[in-house]
Amino acid sequence: MIRENKLKYLISSALIILPSIVALFIKAPLGGMMRGAWFFTWLLPLILLLVHTGLLILTRYIDQVKQNKKIENIIFFTIPTISLYTGAIFIAIILGLKVDIGLVVGILMGVGFIIIGNYMPKAERNRTFGVKLKWTVANDDNWNATHRLAGKLFVVAGIISLITAFLPANIMFIILTVQLVVIVAVPTVYSYLFYKKAIETGSATEEDYATDNKFSGKTVTLVAISILSVVIIIGVLIGAGGLKFDFTDDALLVKPTFGGGIELNYSELEDATIEYRDSRVDGTRVMGYGSATLLYGHFVNDEFGNYTRYTYTRGKASIVIYTGEGVIVIADKSPEETRAIYDELVTRVNAND
Repeated sequence: MIRENKLKYLISSALIILPSIVALFIKAPLGGMMRGAWFFTWLLPLILLLVHTGLLILTRYIDQVKQNKKIENIIFFTIPTISLYTGAIFIAIILGLKVDIGLVVGILMGVGFIIIGNYMPKAERNRTFGVKLKWTVANDDNWNATHRLAGKLFVVAGIISLITAFLPANIMFIILTVQLVVIVAVPTVYSYLFYKKAIETGSATEEDYATDNKFSGKTVTLVAISILSVVIIIGVLIGAGGLKFDFTDDALLVKPTFGGGIELNYSELEDATIEYRDSRVDGTRVMGYGSATLLYGHFVNDEFGNYTRYTYTRGKASIVIYTGEGVIVIADKSPEETRAIYDELVTRVNAND
């Protein structure tokens, strides 16, 4: 697919990395806190670019069906759209704007559902886009009927998503979960019933629903390697990693294993309020990294609004730093280690006066 659409591939790839390039040239109130945040500015778009390229390559091997231009554009520009949207959120955050992540995600999903729902009935039978079931990929009538129904369900789900985007996050999540179950389960059941009825009425035979195995050994290997790679990466990101706190002559450097970090210069903290808390600071992640081990990036809560956080997930103590640019929360694994960092930081800031 890339070979036949080189210009589309170049444009879509450029759109994926565009927000990151823009972010590098922004000087904003929270810019200092984002120094070294290469996960946002380079790693994330690089991952999206690799996924984008990999999916297009797999599409070429798995499916030889020539789609109409509109479906082809969806395949090419879905990931670039996601990158542009998340990039806009990231840029808004480093500009110091308050972002309602639930609202923006709800709107993105709503619009996405509506667009996909409108184009699903127009897709030719294939193995890469649409409701890919045993019965749909084997029979044109089943494919067309199932996708007419699925298209309507997606549009309705999109409208509901746009409405619920303005509701509290917990309610929106419940409604979204129900929607996903419906738009997956209903077309699946419908496709099976369509197949059974066709066999019973004689309008189709089992031979009509027989499929050729188009998956060559090479394709299966590529798919298996891709899935295994994603599983390994996700496993490492979820269970591994840590924070390194380095005191230099001029600053405290907080460095996560997977990139990013902040540099807290003693001279810039002379007018800041540094507070030790024998408790964890809660908050909702807006843009950043979250796993069973680490939480870092930009978060939001009722007390601080938007704030920057670099802590362990299960930490029981925290250091809260109130600066003119915003609030920063840092913490080591244990209360004792966090207290030691607090004492050392206060000593060095006071010595810098």
